[in-house]
Amino acid sequence: MAQDEVRKISERTKFGFKRAVEKGTVLGTDNIWGYRKDKGKLVIDEEEAKLVREIFEIYASDNKIGLKKLSTILQEKGYYNRNR
Repeated sequence: MAQDEVRKISERTKFGFKRAVEKGTVLGTDNIWGYRKDKGKLVIDEEEAKLVREIFEIYASDNKIGLKKLSTILQEKGYYNRNR
């Protein structure tokens, strides 16, 4: 009986995700750098998008850069995460 209930929950969850995709609704966290959610849709947050583009440019221009070096570069430029 418990296995049947688990199966039903799984089916309902998959159905809900499928419906959301069909409607174009984004599920899950709204903590995506460069975007914000507006009524279930992702909308570009231009202020954060500038930082995302800069991170990409730094990373793409230096094939020997790691996370620590990238973090140092961003801190020197005055960038911090949302929690500083």
